[in-house]
Amino acid sequence: MHKFLPKLFLALMAMIFAVCSTASAMPEIFPFDQIKSGMHGKAYTVVDGTGKIEQFDVEIVGVTDDGKGSKRMIMAQASGDVIKRTGGVLQGMSGSPVYIDGKLVGALAATLKEMSPYTFFITPIENMLELWTLPDPKAEVNSFKTEQPQDENSDDKSVEEPADKPVDESVKETSDKPVDENETQELGALYLDGFDSAGREFLRRELSSLGLKTLDAPTTSVERGVRLDATLEPGSALGVAIVYGDFSLGSTGTVTAVDGKKILAFGHPFTHAGNVNYFMTDASVIGSVSGVTGNGVKLAGIGHIIGRINQDREAGVAGVLGTFPAVVPITVTVHDNALDKQETFNATIAYNENLVPKLGASIAYTALSKMADSLSESTVDIEFNIKTDAISGGEIARKNVFYNPSDVGQVAVVELMQALNLICSNTSKESNIFGVDVNISFDTERRTASIVSIKPEKKSVKPGETVNLTVELQPYRKPVEKIIVPYTVPLTARHGNLALDVHGGALVPANQNQNPNQSYEDKINSLLKAGKNNQLVVDIGSTGEVRTDKQIREDIQRAKRIQERLKREGQTVKKSDNKIETRYIIDNVMRTTLTVEKV
Repeated sequence: MHKFLPKLFLALMAMIFAVCSTASAMPEIFPFDQIKSGMHGKAYTVVDGTGKIEQFDVEIVGVTDDGKGSKRMIMAQASGDVIKRTGGVLQGMSGSPVYIDGKLVGALAATLKEMSPYTFFITPIENMLELWTLPDPKAEVNSFKTEQPQDENSDDKSVEEPADKPVDESVKETSDKPVDENETQELGALYLDGFDSAGREFLRRELSSLGLKTLDAPTTSVERGVRLDATLEPGSALGVAIVYGDFSLGSTGTVTAVDGKKILAFGHPFTHAGNVNYFMTDASVIGSVSGVTGNGVKLAGIGHIIGRINQDREAGVAGVLGTFPAVVPITVTVHDNALDKQETFNATIAYNENLVPKLGASIAYTALSKMADSLSESTVDIEFNIKTDAISGGEIARKNVFYNPSDVGQVAVVELMQALNLICSNTSKESNIFGVDVNISFDTERRTASIVSIKPEKKSVKPGETVNLTVELQPYRKPVEKIIVPYTVPLTARHGNLALDVHGGALVPANQNQNPNQSYEDKINSLLKAGKNNQLVVDIGSTGEVRTDKQIREDIQRAKRIQERLKREGQTVKKSDNKIETRYIIDNVMRTTLTVEKV
């Protein structure tokens, strides 16, 4: 989460309150229980690049209401010149307001799958109005906000009286029958901008675990930033975004109702996440593509940030102009070592604990994918720094090196996702994320190496003594290299043979298990202290022996006696991490043995 915003951004936000215009007040509504088959009305939406709100004819076919807990819907048919031009009702028209006799009925929301592109469903406005009454705790916790008086003097939207139109009897016959929601198709989807094909696939896979689907669709280049003179009216194009910047993830639809600064839109959920912090944007429509069986789409792109979406529910989305969401800024810098070329990508993620880890990793992966422009083998050095109050010290920093013969990015961003997941999974409190910086450099060469021999400088050692291990590495298709790894013999080491395993940092020995009772901060520290792929690490090897509690106590007491004796003799035990970094990813394990002298 990002409870504070950059000063410049805050200044812009404050300016918006001073200059942002408000739209008309709510019109009178047409109650659901008064809707009858055969009624005629008008719907309003934008269908092309002119940005003009156009109307089309609507005829009510019938209503469905299965009682308490069910989703009330109104079935209708669309007609008129606008619908002829578009080839039917399209994705992106969701939220288009429908009026009868100048009274607001609700929002166009869904069509019948694989059936007539002219038949659609309306979400009753009574259902949508409830979104304005729901609690908004995230506004107090996560957002910068300032009060601004609402415009109480705006006129109701005038609506043209509907023209008479014959009802299609084949459709009218279904008016009294319940509609199977599995047969309907909501007119909205998550669209991506700035993601290449590999990035889209990576993000699609991550979001599918949350039940979210993304669609590939042509996008238009639209002006981005913060709009200081935003106005909306029923029928205007609207965008909702989770990611904004060089990479964008969002959806476009239509405004259903405006009351002062408050808006209702879509008539169906965006991510169905309840109380949310999402970007509200204006949107630019460039045209429409009709579908043979109702799968047409209105092509549009999200534009300027103009407010905050705070409710994402079954009946639609609601938001407020001039208030803005908590955000997580992320910067990814990628350097191509072979070409000495570098690019920096910037994006802002609207804070959502379930989405931030997946979106952060997807952005980093896509930035690498776009720069590498290849899925061939590569070695990647990755470093990330997360500014957060989740841990004392205020930051989570980690470096590592990864190699993969096909798509190294898939594994390179795993630790970034793990770190963000840990921050977002704090069960005690909601932690802040003030910013994420990721630096990636890559080579097309394979930087792996295998351990071929280990030679201790001496075989007989004492507890507390440091001994140098000369490790010979065989890099891939390069000459053998020697590296010295210092190892300090534990004070608890017993007389006799001491088996040591030398391995890459990512190869954790079987006897090193995580403590399931770790505290939240300890879990984060465990990730930060975990071995790295390019490290040579020395650990006591597993012998299969199970030590009793009595033996463990005896070892501890012996260690204390040795510590006291060394102190009396003026000696200190040298501290050693028992690890050292290399240029290579170590891909195997080898064992050596020392003899611990009796003391």
